Amino acid sequence: MKRNILIFSIIILFLLSCGNKENRKHSDGIDIEYGLQNLSRLKVSDFGKTIRYIPLETTKDGLVGSNPIVKVLKNYIVTESQSSCLLFDKKDGRFIAEIGRIGQGPNEYSDIFSWTDEKEEFLYFKRRPDQLIKYDMKGNFCGKVVFPTPPGLASYYLITDSEIIGYFNEFLQTHQIALGFYDEEGILKDTIPALFPKTEIIMSEVKNIGVRSNWLGMGGMISIDYKNDTKSIHVVNPPRIWKHNEFIRFKEEFVDTIYTMSNKKLTPSIIFNTGKYHWPAEERNSVINTKERIFIADISENDIFIFFKCIMDLYSDEPVHYYGLYQKKTGETKLSKANDSIADDLTYFMPFTPLGISASGEFVSIVEAYKVMEWMEEHPEAKNSENLSFLKELDEEMNPVVILVE
Repeated sequence: MKRNILIFSIIILFLLSCGNKENRKHSDGIDIEYGLQNLSRLKVSDFGKTIRYIPLETTKDGLVGSNPIVKVLKNYIVTESQSSCLLFDKKDGRFIAEIGRIGQGPNEYSDIFSWTDEKEEFLYFKRRPDQLIKYDMKGNFCGKVVFPTPPGLASYYLITDSEIIGYFNEFLQTHQIALGFYDEEGILKDTIPALFPKTEIIMSEVKNIGVRSNWLGMGGMISIDYKNDTKSIHVVNPPRIWKHNEFIRFKEEFVDTIYTMSNKKLTPSIIFNTGKYHWPAEERNSVINTKERIFIADISENDIFIFFKCIMDLYSDEPVHYYGLYQKKTGETKLSKANDSIADDLTYFMPFTPLGISASGEFVSIVEAYKVMEWMEEHPEAKNSENLSFLKELDEEMNPVVILVE
């Protein structure tokens, strides 16, 4: 009898332990700790059920440069590379217009990175030191917004139907503002203070500054090495504020919380459970004991998922990059090493490289035409696939192909 009770107790303990693991797998937050300790091998079907290919029209005036930043809006595709911003129709990839140009002349902008408004009537660009200039979707200059200095130009903008919200993270800015709220004329109406104190960068204490363009498919990254053996990184045009349906979200660097904004106040909404991989904000410049600390680099959202990119051992010469997928309904978190290719198990095309989520909720990727041609040399049977009919018209001199998964 005692032996039977002992066996029964062991079985109950085993089942409870399995249940605890399952609960951890389906937690209330984005469980990065669990995901890193239980890495997945993601497939395209993890992101959606359908896949669509949009070859961007190749014209003399609409040639996309190498390594472009691509933004998929509700009706348009925007590519930004080198010194040109190009606009394409999302339905069929038709080239529409070149939008302005970079330079110091009248109506030219300082940075190639752009933002759009909710109605997709305009694209906005920085013109330093204190302006956003705007163009319509045919490439016509349509005016400017002048911002007061300080706080000056923000690092990133969210342009809604009622206001312009700026996120401040420029590495030379010292004011203690995280978010600024402006009317359409650029008048500052309100602010939200920085979530932790910003420290002034004294250039005489800097040992080295490195710049990476198109970092993780975003604006870029500035890394600073200091003479006292500390470091800092500053994401250029960091997408830390976004709108999903009626919600405005905000995520500060080195803070493990996604906030929802209402009435100019931040309410904690979704937590990243980084556990033993947590990187305290007060130690963000330290290079000591950072080998197993995680940095959340990029976030986007649709009705089903929160997609994010994160980096382990950020300050080393060989940081490890991950893709993260959080399923809102089930609470399940999956992480995969970015170097582990994401197989296309829907149409059996090239491995999928997710850049983020479009304004309509699709996962976005882009592949250069010459890389497609190289892949086809090893997979000549792909031309016969009904799902890959666009391959028959492609050659290596053409513009890239945008890929949407939903």
